[in-house]
Amino acid sequence: MAGWTTNRQAEQPLRVQPADSAAPSADPVASAPAALTLEGLLALPADAAPGRRMPDPCAGAQDPLARLVELEIIPRLMLLHRAPASGLRVGALAITPAHVDALTERAVHDDADSASRYVRGLLDAGATQEQIFLDLLTPCARHMGVLWEQDVWSFSEVTIGLWRLQRVLHELSARPDRLAPRAPQERRILLAAEPGTQHTFGVAMVAEFFCRAGWLVDCEPQARWTELRARLGRQWFDVFGLSISSSEGIPQIASVILDMRKASANPGLFVMVGGPMAAQMPDLARLCGADAAAGDANLAVALAQDSLRPAVRRA
Repeated sequence: MAGWTTNRQAEQPLRVQPADSAAPSADPVASAPAALTLEGLLALPADAAPGRRMPDPCAGAQDPLARLVELEIIPRLMLLHRAPASGLRVGALAITPAHVDALTERAVHDDADSASRYVRGLLDAGATQEQIFLDLLTPCARHMGVLWEQDVWSFSEVTIGLWRLQRVLHELSARPDRLAPRAPQERRILLAAEPGTQHTFGVAMVAEFFCRAGWLVDCEPQARWTELRARLGRQWFDVFGLSISSSEGIPQIASVILDMRKASANPGLFVMVGGPMAAQMPDLARLCGADAAAGDANLAVALAQDSLRPAVRRA
């Protein structure tokens, strides 16, 4: 089951091991050929990688570069397309489309450290970390996708650009002055996407926000319903968050959520739904039988925090 458990206070950002590392790893990315490791791709100039289009989806599982993107890059950037309430990320510097264009170009066509240097400069000039996450990395990643869809950039160029955005994300996550203090009592959330969802670009940024708020985060964007049910049954979670990308499966999701509550080791499990449908359907939580719906990462954290208050927790 593809997923990860994160505690920013206890762990450094995940690094991909070189292919010749002596330590065995079950991580499909860590066991990829040396030429396709994280550090190798980050160091490559864009024109050094073979220019090619996205492989056929049916053959994607056999393509190492496609697997790196599918299993490592996309899940970790998945919530960049959601935008929290702007009032929660006011900084001394306004992020403009010019900043987005500059970072996009630097991430793909400059040296490996150019994007990181550029972002550090914006932080020093007064931008907040939330602005960088959501007003800069978000549209930058989206813009790369548009350029690829329009055949302006190759798959290799976009892959390298996304790797470098991920490194910026990891560097920001690891800054000690940006981390929230450990909570006196551990808070744990299980984040997942609706099974079968093709675009799991949605949960990693939310996971990042929960980590920064001091939560222990288990993220399972590719898990099946049965796997999620078993996970909730054998381990205590305060909150279960589910990203919903289509309205077609809502009746089934309502039944599944009821089943998840019955199976949960926590009889007062707080269930929160989000994803694209949260913005399109104001009554999503009611339709799904969830406790709350969040259309952005900051709101998701706030709702989860509120759920832990005695007056809010379920009996």
